[in-house]
Amino acid sequence: MVRSYKWQPHDDGRHAIPQELGVNDVGYTLCGIEVTAGPDRWPNEARYWPTCNECDLAWRESEGILPWPRRGQDARPLPSRRPGASTASDTSSPIDVLDLVIDTLTAQGANLRTARR
Repeated sequence: MVRSYKWQPHDDGRHAIPQELGVNDVGYTLCGIEVTAGPDRWPNEARYWPTCNECDLAWRESEGILPWPRRGQDARPLPSRRPGASTASDTSSPIDVLDLVIDTLTAQGANLRTARR
């Protein structure tokens, strides 16, 4: 799968830019900042910069991925779309990565069936 966007460090944050931008090409991040594309290999300190929330939301929407964190309008986690999934609202519990993957695939239209053993 070819991605439409890639991530680039800029102004102490990580921003999404069009995949086709080459080194020294000028373009715009998903949040609207004009940038000059850098190399795909980042400096070590840039790996820990925060991700731009606006770029992240726009990127996830373009890829068909649910927004992060999974929260509804009333600030409670969104319920899973899978039958039998946990609906616990305790946000201090560890994140079940498998649940997140399955929920994202379901949101993208995947028709997942329960495995038979």
